[in-house]
Amino acid sequence: MKIKKLIISSLSLFTLVAVLPACNKSFIDVTPQGIVPVSTYYTTEIDIKTALNGVYSSLRPIYNEQYGFGEVPSDNTETYSESEVLYGEEDKLTWAATSTNLQNAYTRFYATIAYANIVLGHVGTPVMTQANRDSYTGQAKFLRALMYFNLVRMFGGVPLILTEITSEQQAYTYNRATSAAVYAQIEKDLTEAAAVLPASYTGTDIGRATSIAANALLGKVYMFENKFTQAEAILATVSATAGTLIPYNQVFGLGNDNNKDIIFSVQYISGGFSEGNTFARGFVPQPSGTTITTSVTGNSNNIGTADLYRAFEPGDARLATSIGIYNSGTLVYYYAKKFVYSSVTGVSEGDNDWPVLRYGDIILLYAEALNENGKTTDALTQLNLVRTRATLTPKLGLSQEDARTAIRNERRVELCFEAERWFDLVRWGTYVQVMTAFKANNRSANGTIGNVVSTLNLFPIPLREIQLNPNLTQNPGYL
Repeated sequence: MKIKKLIISSLSLFTLVAVLPACNKSFIDVTPQGIVPVSTYYTTEIDIKTALNGVYSSLRPIYNEQYGFGEVPSDNTETYSESEVLYGEEDKLTWAATSTNLQNAYTRFYATIAYANIVLGHVGTPVMTQANRDSYTGQAKFLRALMYFNLVRMFGGVPLILTEITSEQQAYTYNRATSAAVYAQIEKDLTEAAAVLPASYTGTDIGRATSIAANALLGKVYMFENKFTQAEAILATVSATAGTLIPYNQVFGLGNDNNKDIIFSVQYISGGFSEGNTFARGFVPQPSGTTITTSVTGNSNNIGTADLYRAFEPGDARLATSIGIYNSGTLVYYYAKKFVYSSVTGVSEGDNDWPVLRYGDIILLYAEALNENGKTTDALTQLNLVRTRATLTPKLGLSQEDARTAIRNERRVELCFEAERWFDLVRWGTYVQVMTAFKANNRSANGTIGNVVSTLNLFPIPLREIQLNPNLTQNPGYL
């Protein structure tokens, strides 16, 4: 089951939290009618839980679009002529500080952080059991850490805002923290969350952040910091408790949400309230009309490349689940079949969830940590768990360098379309080499890529943020 859907928007949970009957007071009464001020809200446990649900709800628009930063810039996916206006700058590596997509992402990340900070600032007020208070606190810290992880990977050091902002003036006084400081706060939040969160939930609470999810994300964070010793230790624990490598075709698709491979996912739900995902719109080829999804025409925003298709080894059982093929004249569209189902009823009505943390991801991160720590034989054991599920022959007797290559190739196909590829290329320091080769060999059909330069490792701070807050500095390589 999923977290119970919120009918009202996440923003309204903090500004228009209740509708009250009209009254007969004079029109000069400046207290807005129908609005409960923050100062009189958050007095019951239900208030806190409702606010926390709002934090979860704010993830939906974020992960509807996260592929635009984690996949489209990479060699995994591309746009076509019909979708250039939407994600062409990500596809061509020509983004700028004026990018609307980047501004939207930055704003959404900080909005979610703000909502989490409000929960954390008020969770100590109402009467409730300590176990429930710990759970709400841990969930809010996990969600705040997840947002800062997105921010630091995309923009580097960013303002660290850890308390409720109560005025516009206050909002524009923060300086950029260092990347190291942001990562330190992420580690702190996740460590504290893991210590108090339950390992699982039941009923309508299934889908909330667990202690396993907090530790899994912490292990991933360590990998992005190249802290391989710490990563190995925590990923060993997570890999032993997090889940099961069920058949790949049971991980994705309608009705397969919250399965044993999923550690944490963004919960979408259909039903006419625009709380569903927009994957069909983004991932379905535009020329296909309604032949793939009967009620939604796609925009071709995130189409797999031929290079990705060729990266699958012969006999890989994941290929049929991951990639669908649609031919339109001389063009071949390798679309993200793993996130598309035919009966979706509307643009914002996709019912399948977005996996943020998966067991397959964790196993491969654990293999990578082991290999970087010189334990290549043990690393191959973990790698082969994933390969066995894919019905591929095991990798045996490889050198550390060859194992590194094998693990990286496995991550590409195992996690394709899941917004991981670009961030992996950046953390490995291989994006210039990979994208230069891709630019030379794979772009004849769909346009050319801009200059592949070292400063692409970070996106620019949105110009509007710098205009509003002169304390912010721009990343190297951008105006």
